[in-house]
Formats: sequence, structure tokens, C-alpha cells
Amino acid sequence: MKGRLLRRRCAFTLIELLVVIAILAILAGILYPVLSSAREKARSTACLSNSRQIGVALSFYVQDWDEGFPLTEPHEYAGGHFPVGPGWLKSCQPYTRTLLLHRCPSDASPLWDDGDPTTRPASYGLNGYFPPDHPPYYGLRLSQVVNPSRCIIVAELADQVVDDHFVPAAWGNPTKVPEFGPGSEEYEAEWDAENAEPRSVAIRRHQQGANYIFVDGHVKWLTFPQTWRQRPGFPPDLDCYDPLQP
Repeated sequence: MKGRLLRRRCAFTLIELLVVIAILAILAGILYPVLSSAREKARSTACLSNSRQIGVALSFYVQDWDEGFPLTEPHEYAGGHFPVGPGWLKSCQPYTRTLLLHRCPSDASPLWDDGDPTTRPASYGLNGYFPPDHPPYYGLRLSQVVNPSRCIIVAELADQVVDDHFVPAAWGNPTKVPEFGPGSEEYEAEWDAENAEPRSVAIRRHQQGANYIFVDGHVKWLTFPQTWRQRPGFPPDLDCYDPLQP
């Protein structure tokens, strides 16, 4: 009789099992966001490392090319300027030695998986103010950049972008370049007027922010409003992309 009572006491009732399952579900619900945040933090750190090496590679390139900045692809612009040469990714390749740097671990763009490696060239894009094949400056020298430690030269590209650059001269209202204003192809590709934010840059890839590479080579995580702000109808109050801004 005592043996039977002991066996009965050792068994779990249905209610006890449900309580245990409920507790485990609550713990999983608490821990999952923490673990997910930790994984994203690790990916963001890896992206930051990539960005630093890209920044160093660009710095070496500028030093080797008489303070000039590399081109983007394609190599021509409808305004009549037709520079010839490789895009900035290929130009900086000798200084990075690995293509793995071109992809952010958090970049989940489906364009990486379509079997065509040229469709999504990189997670990172060159600021269109710098290369010789883009208006309004059509090429700058490092000495012309007013504040290298405050000016962004590379940013993370949005998932749908297939170019190797982005064009901040087509952001906002008014735009920096008049021909890039509302109704133009560049404006529609670059600027989300409804939400007042760029379409071309991944501004929330890492915990509502992104990693940015500056002209002086340093890298920093920032939210988009920390890099660019504008009241409609006026020039930007803050512009960390235009190299001639103080």
C-alpha cells in the first residue's frame, strides 16, 4: 500500500504539467528578445569591423591617388561626363584583400541569393558627392572636404539597392541638385517624401540605427536624424553628407 502511495505522489498531474509549460513559455518569452538583441549586437559589431577596414582602404586609396576619390558604377552620367575606370569597390579591393567585407552580417537582402553576384554588389555604398562621375562637384580632393571627421563617405545600403552608391543630393525638398528634384528618377529612387527619409540607405539595420564611415576613416553607429535633418522648403539644418558643409 505504501509503495502505491509513493508512486502516485511521484507522478505529475495535468495541472502541474500545464503550470510548468506556462512557466517555460514565460521564460522563453522573456529570454528570446534578450538573445535576439545579443545576436544583433554581435552582427552590428562585425559590421563595424568591416566598416573600419573599408574606411582604412579608402584612406589608402585617396593617399595613393593624389587625394582623389574613386568612381562608382556605372561609369558615366547623363550630364556629359564620361570617366573611365573601375568602381570604388574594385578600386579599394587591393587594400582590403577580401570580398567578405562587402556584406554586412545583418544584410538580409534577397538580391544576394538570386545567383547573380553582380546584382547586389555590396552592403555599403559610396556617398555620391565624392566620385568624379556625380554632380554637383564631379570629383573632389581630400583637401577640399571642410570637416573630414564630420562628413560621411560610406553608408549602409537599403535591401533593394543594386548600385554601389547613394545620392544624398536627391534628398529632401528642396534637393541639393535641382534636376534631382520631385518627379525625377533619382528623387523617386532616393527619397521617401511621405516619411521624409531616404530609400537608398539602410537607416535602421542595427537596432534602429546604422554604421557610418567618415572621411577621416573613423566609424560610428548613428540614427539617421543624427546625420541629416531638414525643414521642408529650407536647406538642411544638419548635413553630414555634403563635403563642403562645415
